[in-house]
Amino acid sequence: MRTVLFAGIAAVAVATGSAWAATFQVGASVADITPPLFATAATNPANCDTTGTFDGPHLFALEEPYKDQNGNGRYDAGEPFVDCPTPTANGGVRPPDGRWDGIYLGGGDGPNRIPTAILDPLTARTIVIGNGTRKISITVADNEGVFREIWDLVRKKVRADGGFGLDEMFMSSTHDESAPDTIGITGPSETVSGVDPFYVEFLVAQTAQGIEAAAQHLTPAIIRFGQIHPDDLVPCWSSYPFVADESVGVMQARDKAGHVIATLLNYGIHAEELGFSDDDQDRLHLSSDWPHFARAALEQQFGGVALTMAGAVGSVEMPKVFDAARSFVPTALHSIQGNGGCRTIYDTDGAYAPYGYTMSNEMRGERLASWAAQALAAGADSRSTQILFARTSLFLPLDNLLFQIGGVLGVFPYKDVYQNGVLVPHQPNGSASGNQFRTDIAWYTIGDGQFVTSPGEVFPFTYVRDFGGPDDLAVPQYGPVHGWVMATLNRRWRFIEGLGEDMVGYIFPRSNAVDVPTAAHLANDPGDHDRFACGHSDDGEAAAEGAGDLLNDAVLGILPPTRPGVQQVRVGRYVWTDGSLHRNPIGEGRLGCDSASSAFIAAPGGGAIGIWVLPAGVTTFTPGVGKVYRVQTTTSFGKAQRGIQWMDLRGRPQTAAGIQTRGVIISGRRRVWVDVFPDTTGLTSLPPMT
Repeated sequence: MRTVLFAGIAAVAVATGSAWAATFQVGASVADITPPLFATAATNPANCDTTGTFDGPHLFALEEPYKDQNGNGRYDAGEPFVDCPTPTANGGVRPPDGRWDGIYLGGGDGPNRIPTAILDPLTARTIVIGNGTRKISITVADNEGVFREIWDLVRKKVRADGGFGLDEMFMSSTHDESAPDTIGITGPSETVSGVDPFYVEFLVAQTAQGIEAAAQHLTPAIIRFGQIHPDDLVPCWSSYPFVADESVGVMQARDKAGHVIATLLNYGIHAEELGFSDDDQDRLHLSSDWPHFARAALEQQFGGVALTMAGAVGSVEMPKVFDAARSFVPTALHSIQGNGGCRTIYDTDGAYAPYGYTMSNEMRGERLASWAAQALAAGADSRSTQILFARTSLFLPLDNLLFQIGGVLGVFPYKDVYQNGVLVPHQPNGSASGNQFRTDIAWYTIGDGQFVTSPGEVFPFTYVRDFGGPDDLAVPQYGPVHGWVMATLNRRWRFIEGLGEDMVGYIFPRSNAVDVPTAAHLANDPGDHDRFACGHSDDGEAAAEGAGDLLNDAVLGILPPTRPGVQQVRVGRYVWTDGSLHRNPIGEGRLGCDSASSAFIAAPGGGAIGIWVLPAGVTTFTPGVGKVYRVQTTTSFGKAQRGIQWMDLRGRPQTAAGIQTRGVIISGRRRVWVDVFPDTTGLTSLPPMT
């Protein structure tokens, strides 16, 4: 087994200025999941060659023997190989699968990426948190995405080894596109799986060992939360609508002396710089991408173990790293061309870090670590020691015809499929044919923080909503997003665990599904552009057209009910300085992709001064109906009300309204979320005060 490090008491103290507060028991560990090097591996379960003649070179162990007939130093399709059975982490054996099993990199710009070098280690990092009554683990692995079925093998291994008092284990991926393929779609070709079962079983064993190490070395600790909006990282998008959760959320555990045990950074962007590099070598380098630099910087500053948890990464690519603070008022939809290009809604004039591993990638990670430190400095220790959680499983339709074909071809050997609710067994080559798959969705509370999972690349607006109305939907006949997940969470600090518990591809509501390759879509071939001329290339990697709606329904069904006196969702509008009512607090414009819809006009006077919300069930603005909350004083519309603050999409206070605003906070506690989606009638302006 490879090394697993654990952190009980770290060596760096953090001064927070607060007294010893709520007590948890916390442990953390780092498990090395880098494929072992062939030259130094003590054993190699993938080598069952009894003849010694299959002598093709390997960078890594865990790869089957082959003959390098063309002499290029790597395996190529058609070369002879030895097909070996795979010992599993849980004591079984997977039969030979009929293909060469080796390390292919997942994600990136296409298949057949056999790595040529290791730039930094891959890890599975775990925090275990208990309160004397319940104990849970949170694990994040450097990978593009890990199936539920693989995580279940990890859970099975931990439980078989004794369980270690864990009531629940939560697991996710960083969405690293320069790590071994555990999904299957980036093998030697698009029709041959890239999953190396020897590596998957190694990943299972190492991750389980890491969880066990963390669970066995717990230290009394307090937990601190923080959140901040970076002002020098400009988001980039691949698909409409152009919405991001732009904030960095942080959770940190430290012992009574202030020594840090673990720091978790939560941010919703891809980890893809190397995988999509124009450099023909960079794209073949194994790396954990920007999380490596972020974690190294956090550990250097604080000590302990650092984790980077993906947030709502769907369509949100690598942000450009600028050298100074930026404006986050949209200008128009536009693109920066070239290597590391960027489609964005923000101004991109000025200097930004050039594309590259030790350039923008390193700077991105280190900047995020710096922002996380600032968030912690302005954050707060948890006043509660509660640990709560719930999980549910559900069937999703397998709408994607290409994924169905991939299942038949054995591209997804670790993903179970079902036919009308009945499990279809895999053939030895991984083949299975069905019309459904099963996935999990969950939430968990740790003191004053609450996490909601998403089993894939969720488009942010699925959970956090946006400023659009019915006319802004790509496919309007399917209606709005189902519910409002972020507004249903009920803790001061709210986090999205992206790629949590599974990897079912891109996740968005049915009303944003334009180019999912269903049988009907392929037959009609309407193209991948919506009615605003925006491309939806991401749709090809969505398993189900309406996954966002189905998953929202499921998680809303298990979340604790919100208390009306503490937070509520109400139909309403933002009030601009001239009294006019608007969906968007800071301007007007769909930010679509054609000349008729790409522009954005900023609101006069800096944007909204308050909100007007209506009673439940009402959509008509009438004098005296509903409630007006004034955040800013104006001559015509009165003074600001004491104790009213703007609120961002995670429910945190803001100093000014912006693109992340979703309502107001009253007296530091009560939250009013503004539902701007429904069309309204009646007044279009707030009547002046008399």
